[in-house]
Formats: sequence, structure tokens, C-alpha cells
Amino acid sequence: MANDARLIERYEAKYRIPVHMVAPIRKAALVACDPDSANKGGRYVISSLYLDTRQRRLYRETTDRVPRRFKLRVRRYSTGQKCFLEVKRRIKGVISKLRVPIPLSAWPGVVLDPKVGAALELSARDRRNLDEFVWRCISLGAEPTTVVRYEREAYISRLESYARVTFDWRIRARAPSGWAVSVRPEDGPWIPVDAPRRFGLAESGVVLELKAETAVPLWMTDIVRRFSLKRSGFSKYASCLEAVEPFRVYSPPELRVPSRRLRAGGG
Repeated sequence: MANDARLIERYEAKYRIPVHMVAPIRKAALVACDPDSANKGGRYVISSLYLDTRQRRLYRETTDRVPRRFKLRVRRYSTGQKCFLEVKRRIKGVISKLRVPIPLSAWPGVVLDPKVGAALELSARDRRNLDEFVWRCISLGAEPTTVVRYEREAYISRLESYARVTFDWRIRARAPSGWAVSVRPEDGPWIPVDAPRRFGLAESGVVLELKAETAVPLWMTDIVRRFSLKRSGFSKYASCLEAVEPFRVYSPPELRVPSRRLRAGGG
């Protein structure tokens, strides 16, 4: 990927927008941005296997908007031959994400068999990140909960060290098949989670994300103002888990009202 930092700290804002707004917002972003390296051939597929406790603690912390929370996921890209182990942490409005790339053949062995991780040739930083990911999985007793798949269109700023604009299309969910990270459409059935009744719009839409370091660039704030964007938030994990486990995550006595989640800003 164009930005393969192992630790990224940023602010991010999410907006659910109708499809007809993508073209003008893209045009505005291209004043300061170029397509990222994976995006030059068009949209690419991202597929993530999310891990959580049996009680779905990380999901509930997202829907309850707990100020300090995190997610565990294993991510694959249609443009690459590795998978990325990620811990995405949120402290109020600040996102930090540690990630470590590993060969596809090493997953899920790095979690299930200590010898697999020990045999990997990693930098000191990647070794620390791997150890933290594995430690969180083991201490939580984490298990696969859902696979999230979508098509990403991404642009990276020419002017700042880190600023990105992404459009996420065709967001789909499926129940996990063991620890596999499904990428292909034929690995379904996939459940659409951007349909109007789930998405909060009159039509299926796109998730726009604006990501920047602590100083948000002026061209980005101009996009928000020019298109009257209102932060709505959209947690892909929460939305997809609700599609895959509708009775489990909403069952009494902890009934969850979807409109509460739609105001959350999880990822």
C-alpha cells in the first residue's frame, strides 16, 4: 500500500453520502491529492476478519461509544500477497493504528501456535506490534466474528505528510469460515450493509472518510464546507456484525437501538 506505516495516529471523520456526490467530491480532492498506488488501476478490494470476545465486548464498546476502545482485525488487500494484523485504537477523537504484515501462510498460526510467530523474520518494531496483537487476542479469548468486505477508492495528499480521502463502496458482510480472511466474491454469501434501511439514506450509498494528522488541511475543511457534509459516522464492524448476528447482538436484556450506533464514529 502507498502508506505502509506500522503506527499511524490521526483524526478521521466519516460521512455517509449518496453515490451522486462522489464525483464532485473526488474532483475537489484531486486539487491536492493523487490516487494512491493501489488505486491507480481503479477501486481495490479490502477484506477484514474481525475478532472479538464471545460476549462481543469490542462491539458493545463501539456501540456504547466508550471513549477508549479498540478493534482487532486481520486485513487483506486484493492488490497484495500479505495480510496485516491490526489493532485500531480510539481515544476520544484520535485514532492510532498499529499493524504488522505477515505472509498469508502464517495466519492464523501466529495466534494459535507460538512457534509460527517466533519463526518470522521481523524488525524490532514489527515484533513488538505482533506481540501486542497476539497478547490482546489471547488475553481476550478473541474469536472470529465477521468478515467485512468492500471496494475502496483512495487518494493521498501531495501537500501533507499524511492526509487521505477514501470512498468505500459495496460494503458487505459474511459469517466467518474459521479463521480465513475471505476476499473473493464467490466466498459468499455476502450480506449488503449499505442498503437504504441499514445505511440511513434514501438509497444505497458510499462511506466517505477524511483522514489527517492533528492539523487538518485547509483543502479538506473546504470540502466539508462546500458540500455541507455532516459527520454521521459508520462503524463497518458494528454494522456487519449486526447483519451477521442480528438476534445475538440485539437480544435482551442488552437490546441495542440502531439509531444510537449510527451516531457513533467507529471504524
